[in-house]
Amino acid sequence: MSLVHAEYLKITRRKLFPTMLAILGFFTLLSAFFLMIFAQIAPEIAGDIPSVDKPLAYTFGAQQIAGQTWFPLILAVVMLGGELTTTVWATSLTRDSRRLMHILARLVVFAVASWLAFVVGTAVWAGIAFFAAEGTGSPSLGEWLGLVWRIGLIAFAWTSLGLGTVAALRSMGPAIGAVLAFSFLESFLSLWDPYANVSLTAGTNALFEVSLGGIAGAFLPGGDISLAHAIGILIGWVVVGLALTWWGMHRRDA
Repeated sequence: MSLVHAEYLKITRRKLFPTMLAILGFFTLLSAFFLMIFAQIAPEIAGDIPSVDKPLAYTFGAQQIAGQTWFPLILAVVMLGGELTTTVWATSLTRDSRRLMHILARLVVFAVASWLAFVVGTAVWAGIAFFAAEGTGSPSLGEWLGLVWRIGLIAFAWTSLGLGTVAALRSMGPAIGAVLAFSFLESFLSLWDPYANVSLTAGTNALFEVSLGGIAGAFLPGGDISLAHAIGILIGWVVVGLALTWWGMHRRDA
């Protein structure tokens, strides 16, 4: 627990997390405006922009927030990368040589931080949906709790991948470029049915079991993937990320 507490202190004493949270909030407000408000105030120019109504708006919002995968990727890369490019990592190992525990402590703290950011974003979206979205109804308590653990699993999967990338490259700049390129490329590859069966993007979307009609639905991968399959995909990527992190940390000393 001392390692977890140490990582908690690091992340709460830096400006990175609140800055990223503010950026996530901006994207949340922007998406909510175009998907729930724009079509109401300007129906003549809204065109093919999809409009989501209650109660679907709540679940769809959680899916949109959790789809901001850049958040856990960049948080993990910057936090761990900053240590690998200085003497912090080596110093930590002199105090406690258990590499696996260091890796797990960082995974837990960074993933929980990303989960918390996603939950806050979802709450903001839900508040907007309550007042602005058309329709009636809302998820039950059990459905809300289901959204919470789904968001947590997504945060762990993408955080693990971020850790693995920066551990393998040992350089923050290239690692940020690599994870963003992967996220961008993966979103396109997920539209290819054979790859969608193992796609992290498709699995992330499929956890929410939300489908849209029309053009928007065609570009939302994971609609045909079952919940159990989606969970398996994300757990598999957590293992891949941890294995890559372990390999990167043992490939050479910091």
